[in-house]
Amino acid sequence: MDDYVIPALAPKMPKAQHDYPISPRENLMRAFRHEKPRYVPCLYQATQFYIPRAFAEENRRRAKNGRDWFGTNFRYEASQEGVTAVAPYVMDEVGQWRERLQWPDLRSMDWGPDDAAFARDGSLALACRCLWHGTFESLHFLEGFEQCLVDLISEPEECLAYFQRMTDFKIEMYRLQRERYAFDYVCHNDDWATAQAQMFSCGTFEQTLLEPHIRLAEVVRESGARYMVHCCGKMEAWLPYLVNDIKADVIEIQNINDTRYILDTYGDRITVEYSPDARIMYDPRTTEQQAREYARSLVDQFGAHRNKGAGLVVHLLGDQPASYYAFEDELYQYSLKRYADL
Repeated sequence: MDDYVIPALAPKMPKAQHDYPISPRENLMRAFRHEKPRYVPCLYQATQFYIPRAFAEENRRRAKNGRDWFGTNFRYEASQEGVTAVAPYVMDEVGQWRERLQWPDLRSMDWGPDDAAFARDGSLALACRCLWHGTFESLHFLEGFEQCLVDLISEPEECLAYFQRMTDFKIEMYRLQRERYAFDYVCHNDDWATAQAQMFSCGTFEQTLLEPHIRLAEVVRESGARYMVHCCGKMEAWLPYLVNDIKADVIEIQNINDTRYILDTYGDRITVEYSPDARIMYDPRTTEQQAREYARSLVDQFGAHRNKGAGLVVHLLGDQPASYYAFEDELYQYSLKRYADL
């Protein structure tokens, strides 16, 4: 048995510094546009996230044990380093959403930066990730997971009506943030899959979630920002919708999916954010040489020189400084050489 811990959330490691040929922002946005970057972009190292005060205060209020704006009961789970929605729920079934939900007055809140010292760093892409919970996730928070799945099948029209209203809420929240900053990209989180497969059928998705997600993506694109979708689990069944209908620019997914297949099939229309193998990156026995070899193998497998589009964008993770920075350095140096003639 391994004698090291893989944390639920990757720790923040100080950024490495390089003499970049172009800024991390421009390099990352090339990948978001499905163009060839100069080197493999590292998503979070190349991004400055905007956190508004209203959203941060709400997160602090329900952290540990508490309730959110809608009255959802949250309990802190130490094992996942986060909160879980628990009973008693706000609703017994989806048909109660009109009478049970009190929608917050977003315009009465402070959407300025939570950090009083916030200053725009032009070398980094500016991103918005504060659009409430995922559209699907918000329903199972309000009524419980089993009831949510039952309602998706038995009450698709009511689910669609709720999802459309929640999308209105998200759009208003986005526009309040967009009034202050022009974002380079927006990430919307919504998990539709387990470690084995999708959580519901494609037909159910088409009846309930597809149209609201198309509408949200269109608003983001019309504002001049690129659109990224975060979806945990084995999510390949959703790719035709994400590419053809929602028109996502980037997907933030887990490496349990077939990255090679996704890039071969959709690489000129969607970019994949890839997380390295946590069993390598958190293992204290991983040597610097092994970390460098692993970085080169990812570039060789999924780099821009092997694909129609931008290839992979990496989500750096790990907590072992020696192997972490060896991996990061090799990823940059090796991809810079391999991409030189693109």
